[in-house]
Amino acid sequence: MQKAAEFNKNLFAGEVKQELVSQAVRVFLSNQRQATAKTKTRSEINRTKKKWFKQKGTGNARHGAQTPNIFVGGGVAHGPTGTQNYNLKLSAKMKKQALLSALALQADHIFVDDAFTKVDGKTKTAAKILAESLKNDARVLLVVDQKNADLMRSYNNLSQVYLITARYLSLLPVVNADQIIFSTAGAQALAARLLGEEK
Repeated sequence: MQKAAEFNKNLFAGEVKQELVSQAVRVFLSNQRQATAKTKTRSEINRTKKKWFKQKGTGNARHGAQTPNIFVGGGVAHGPTGTQNYNLKLSAKMKKQALLSALALQADHIFVDDAFTKVDGKTKTAAKILAESLKNDARVLLVVDQKNADLMRSYNNLSQVYLITARYLSLLPVVNADQIIFSTAGAQALAARLLGEEK
């Protein structure tokens, strides 16, 4: 396997902007949130509003309804409403730079090799090809130019392997991978997408 930085320095050994990578990860994860959590306020609790003991003579503080948040079973103050908007945005330029930075950060673990594309549709064959890469439960990201039926059948049942095309490669899979292997065509396609280089 060839080190990716040797294959294309501009793509895999560029400037690293860690703050931008961190920001992009936060934006990506925030946009995955569904905001379905919901708590009831004191006005939504189904409890009697009747004063539960007399005003004087009990030694207790004065209380009316049992719905306030200070009581067990009462409402929740400042809880999630189910209408929160967690959507964040990054400009296209920032997304591109964040991905380039993530690739540079992972440069020591990125390789270019076409061996993994030579499969026959059998998971056993695919596991044998990636035997060295899959040691110690490593997460392997495979990047190709185009998917085909044999590739998908071969790698879809390997839980440690994630197969993606260069067109849809994003920051989070790059950051989460322990090892990344590009096909030659996949690396060229990504260079064309991010750097405008011809395939």
